Amino acid sequence: MKRIKNILKLVVPCLFLMFISCELFQIDNYDRPNASFSGSIKDELTGALVGTDTQNGSDIRAYELGWGSRQAQIWVIKQTGEFQNDLVFSGQYDLMFNENGGNFFPFSKKDFEIKKGANQCDFTVTPFIRIKDVSITYNSSEKKIVATFKLQAGKPEVKLSAIRLYGFSDMYVGEQVKFATTGTGFSSSFSPAKVIDASEIYTLSIDMATNANLFKYRYDGYYYYFRVGALANISGVGTVRHNYSATIKINSKSLN
Repeated sequence: MKRIKNILKLVVPCLFLMFISCELFQIDNYDRPNASFSGSIKDELTGALVGTDTQNGSDIRAYELGWGSRQAQIWVIKQTGEFQNDLVFSGQYDLMFNENGGNFFPFSKKDFEIKKGANQCDFTVTPFIRIKDVSITYNSSEKKIVATFKLQAGKPEVKLSAIRLYGFSDMYVGEQVKFATTGTGFSSSFSPAKVIDASEIYTLSIDMATNANLFKYRYDGYYYYFRVGALANISGVGTVRHNYSATIKINSKSLN
């Protein structure tokens, strides 16, 4: 009897696994995504791309219409301010831009149609802060990366909370991906938040000697990437993300 019980212990799990295996290899009858959706986020005033962070940056929340419950699909906006989703179902959508926070004023596009095949659309937005007249260069006499720039508020109610010059070893530099630079001069915080004067010139710098352990490679063809970020102070728009200048790269050999 004990022998029969042991055999059953082996046979029953095997039969269960065979059943599960059969279920796994069945072909479902669901349609695959039949559309793609691409485009860019541009400043309504300047036409420039509104860059963001690769992680925890601006996004599009897409709600497909015609279903019982609203479930958001999160479509990430790239660091450059562009987006690309190649696995979309054609249909009608409510598109919510920065529903939970971002670096431009939130807005929506209701009953937006995505057709079968390729769809392309650029959207114009009002960024919280525009970073203008940006110059990021290496000052060889002071051994510093120096950034100068101006700021412009997207709307009168926007104030300035912080600014920073970011550096890193690849193009995805920003608040989420950066060297932990030390010393002074590379960032400033303002408490209380500061009224933005469009004529004021800001200067930030990274001391390369102080941060030699971070910027240690010095040969032709190896680049470091830099970007200025500004954090707005404004209420009623969800989590506020940084606004950015364009990213520039500097050959590490020139930093000697």
